[in-house]
Amino acid sequence: MVAIPSKVRQMIQRQQIIIIGSADKSGLPNVSPRTSFYLDQDGSIYWLELFKHKTFRNFQKNSWCSVAVFEKKKLIGYQIKGKTKIISDKKTKQEITIRIIDKLTRLHKQRILKHANNKTVNVIKFTGQILYSLSPNEIADSPLKLDANNESLKTANMQW
Repeated sequence: MVAIPSKVRQMIQRQQIIIIGSADKSGLPNVSPRTSFYLDQDGSIYWLELFKHKTFRNFQKNSWCSVAVFEKKKLIGYQIKGKTKIISDKKTKQEITIRIIDKLTRLHKQRILKHANNKTVNVIKFTGQILYSLSPNEIADSPLKLDANNESLKTANMQW
């Protein structure tokens, strides 16, 4: 796992939005914003997957994912590539869901709860393995951080 640098963690916390990129089994890409997330101390990002639409279905077939964060005014940002895991343990799901909902504003919280009441809430865990800069003045093709011990990266690089 790539440790997310403190400046990237701080940007994620400040912006309060991440963009999730996924692909289906045929390679068709999908991007979707998330505002209901939790960044834990080990660098994993958890978010609530309230709807079982394209992103969720993609994770069921292809666990590779990109998470992007950016600051529009400064024209800087980062992309983290890694794998997702759909959390099935009820205790963990409940703990993460409570952490995320507690973090949200009252208005946002009510909207999330309204959607969650009628559906099973899924919790997704993202573990970053590659970090890229999205800043236009940096080389975007070269990773800033890389989990060199992960054999699946070789497979992913061959597929992309």
